Amino acid sequence: MKQLSLSQVSSFCMSLHLAMKAGIPVSEGVGMYKEEETDLSRRDGVELVENSLSLGNKLSDALREPKIFPDYMVDMVEVGEKTGKLDDTLLSLSRYYDRQETISKSIRGAVTYPIMLLGVLLLVLVIFVVKILPIFSDVYRQLGAKMSGTAEAALAFGQWLGGNWIAITAVIIVVAVLAVIFRAKLKNLLRGLFMGGKLGAAMLAARFSAILTMTLSSGMDSDEALVMAARLTEDKKAAAKISECAQEAAKGTSFTQCVADTGIFSALYNRMLAIGVRTGSSDTVMDEIARRTGDEAGDRLEAFIGKIEPTLVIVMSLLVGLLLLSVMLPLAGIMSAI
Repeated sequence: MKQLSLSQVSSFCMSLHLAMKAGIPVSEGVGMYKEEETDLSRRDGVELVENSLSLGNKLSDALREPKIFPDYMVDMVEVGEKTGKLDDTLLSLSRYYDRQETISKSIRGAVTYPIMLLGVLLLVLVIFVVKILPIFSDVYRQLGAKMSGTAEAALAFGQWLGGNWIAITAVIIVVAVLAVIFRAKLKNLLRGLFMGGKLGAAMLAARFSAILTMTLSSGMDSDEALVMAARLTEDKKAAAKISECAQEAAKGTSFTQCVADTGIFSALYNRMLAIGVRTGSSDTVMDEIARRTGDEAGDRLEAFIGKIEPTLVIVMSLLVGLLLLSVMLPLAGIMSAI
């Protein structure tokens, strides 16, 4: 069975939350969601949940059967059942996965767009050296002259590409297949290349705050919230740091000090969280922090893309311009001497 996407998980949790708010049994809420599901595989999975609930099983147990829901979601539902805050937990999960979907889309856009742009620019460059340079070479030959060394080297490269296009195409196909097979590792590699520095820190803060918002709103105590955050955080170094802080929290270190020790949030957000804990509104404050860090991450992504696009265009334009000048300047000299 196909797993639900992040947006589908968010929609599923929101549907159950609205059903509970309206006094509708959870099993009927699951049934209503099933009617809207068009994918037959996922529909069968949701139907298994509905049947399990009709037999009197708990929602968390029913969600585990079809294996189409994230383990973390099921764990949080079980926490909500234990704390008596299932309704709030479902709402928090919906918001959490909605935020994760937004962040994931932003990351995909930040990584995919520059790669696609680079591919188009490289294609233009290849067409130039394979199709256009040979025309200039014929002109020079008819004039009894030769192109410059740069143009000759580019022409030789273009002739090599034209003569080996079958092998090159085969290599590209193999690389594409390997990229699909190892897409998880490739995803992590690209994320490491593009998501470093301040942008990566902003993304990490947005994810971390979203996790803490979800866990605290679900009735989970602060120590358990840090443990869950360590499990959900994709950055291995950050997850290890959070795990260490969770262990310190278990020994008695305050929650706010543990969060500050991770180094993920700025001093401002650490102070906001400390005030929220003292006033008993940590979940509300974390929700505000999650909103702000999410906006900051989005702004940094837009700025990142805004820098990548002109940089690639400038570099490729300079390459094409250099080749044109290496061809046109000698030709202009020949024409002026005639």
